[in-house]
Amino acid sequence: MNKVSISEKIPEDFRRRLVDCINIALQDDLPRYLAEFHPETTNGVPHQIGDWINTNIKKHLISGNVDVMQFTRHSWKGKIVIDSENKVTYSIMRAKRLRQIRRETRERPHYLQTIVSVLNEGFEADTKQMTLVDMGFIGFDEETLNKDYATIFNGRIDKGEGYLHCVVAYETEHNEITDIRICFLDKDLDVIDEVSLNEYIKPDFAKLTSVEPPEPTIEEEEQPSNAGLLSLRSSMNGNENGSPVAVREERKQA
Repeated sequence: MNKVSISEKIPEDFRRRLVDCINIALQDDLPRYLAEFHPETTNGVPHQIGDWINTNIKKHLISGNVDVMQFTRHSWKGKIVIDSENKVTYSIMRAKRLRQIRRETRERPHYLQTIVSVLNEGFEADTKQMTLVDMGFIGFDEETLNKDYATIFNGRIDKGEGYLHCVVAYETEHNEITDIRICFLDKDLDVIDEVSLNEYIKPDFAKLTSVEPPEPTIEEEEQPSNAGLLSLRSSMNGNENGSPVAVREERKQA
């Protein structure tokens, strides 16, 4: 398999600004929203945090060699960061969402599965986890993945241009980043290489010195939504006596 050190492709200034975009969403956009609207419930805030991050990367990350591309999955809109100088594309999500995707069974691929299957083709993690395919379930064929890739990038990046894709996976606690890393993944979403960005996390000094009561903690629960029930496809000769497992597709993450 091919080998690559992803760290060499990620400029230091890019790393810092990337973390800043997420920090601003958590430590500026979120408190401002809570202070202005005083919502009785905050059920939708985890998804709004994603919207604020997308807004911030457009404001603060775009430069001469870095651009942000939008794509659509049904009614959901996502963003892909494109570093044309180093030929790396990025998507951003919570680490718990990445864990969910690894164990989901789907009728169509998640956009991350599609992108890493196409752009990171030929690379494989040294350490492999057991996948659903290993358990006897059917994966997605090359034609399906290539067609889906075409709908995502719409001709913006051809798979023969030599780009790689990474996911920026972050963890939060009490509305602050506790861990953030750039992960270079293979088609099974196993980690080929990763770079920690924790040194760029800045504590919220205003919160540390504040005598006011802390703001409510907003955390995205790791549970299925009711966006649509997807049944598990089995390769066990269509055995109708088996017990199909089902998962619900996460809302707003296609």
